[in-house]
Amino acid sequence: MMSTPVILLVDDDPSVLRLAQFGLEDRGLAVTLAESGDLALKLLRHADFKLVVLDLMMPGKNGFEVLEILRASERNANVPVYFLTAMANPQESEGAHMVDVLGYLRKPFDPFKFATTVELALESPG
Repeated sequence: MMSTPVILLVDDDPSVLRLAQFGLEDRGLAVTLAESGDLALKLLRHADFKLVVLDLMMPGKNGFEVLEILRASERNANVPVYFLTAMANPQESEGAHMVDVLGYLRKPFDPFKFATTVELALESPG
């Protein structure tokens, strides 16, 4: 039996979602998947997550837009977020200097190293 989802994975590429899910569930972490920023926001309105991994470049609402809405919401203003990106220098993209995220995780990624990074974030105080 899976525990309550603790991680929300958001990416418009189903293969990226499956790879990340594989690494996290292998560690016993419960995961919820969203293939769009709009779906992620809907899920965040109805469930509490301990961490969000958010793709930067998606059709519809991109990662920066989702983060802005997330930070403005009372329920999720303090949820830790990692951006997931294939960009070489995501910090140089428009809006990156204004965001409050744990960091940037690069695609492609090793699912087990990815899971280790996420686990460490979940174990960190504050």
